[in-house]
Amino acid sequence: MDYKKKNSIKAQKTLMQLVGADWLRSNKREDDLAGRPGSIVQKYAEWSRPEFFFVVNLQLPGATRYNLALYYMLRTPLKDTPLLESFVNGDDAFRNSRFKLIPYISQGSWIVKQSVGKKACLVGQALEINYFQGKNYLELGIDAGSSTVARGVVNLVVGYLNNMVTEMAFLIQANTQEELPEVLLGTCRFNHLDASKAVLVQP
Repeated sequence: MDYKKKNSIKAQKTLMQLVGADWLRSNKREDDLAGRPGSIVQKYAEWSRPEFFFVVNLQLPGATRYNLALYYMLRTPLKDTPLLESFVNGDDAFRNSRFKLIPYISQGSWIVKQSVGKKACLVGQALEINYFQGKNYLELGIDAGSSTVARGVVNLVVGYLNNMVTEMAFLIQANTQEELPEVLLGTCRFNHLDASKAVLVQP
């Protein structure tokens, strides 16, 4: 947002590249996927690569728990993006006040589109986010079951996933003129996500 003109500034490109995704199912919430042996994040760490990863782990409630984990990689040094660096090194209160999600259902039923909406929201103000950090990553575990309203929306959406095209964008809110322009961290698009094809997490 331009604090002089009070207008949004459209991002021209994303700061990070989406390099992987996991679609998982389990009987419990799965946390810190980036820290697990064999993950793309740990492989880069083993190779002593300098890239930093930002992982969004969407945790969907239900009798079967689903995790949609998105792995974004930053190719430039973290210090070259001061707002992101402040977010990574900040406390949970700071992070919760800045992390934004913009959802968009480009194909799906009217009721799902109305339930999800398409306005940017500060996720940490509505849902519990658990943060997990390693030397080359920060993972955001977004618990969609931590809100009664969100749980209802998720239960509705899961039933329609196979008939939906879903798009999401993530960014960190700029609160001062010095932090502008806001930059999209990353985006994603999922076509007809199939719950039956989620990979079972082995105990």
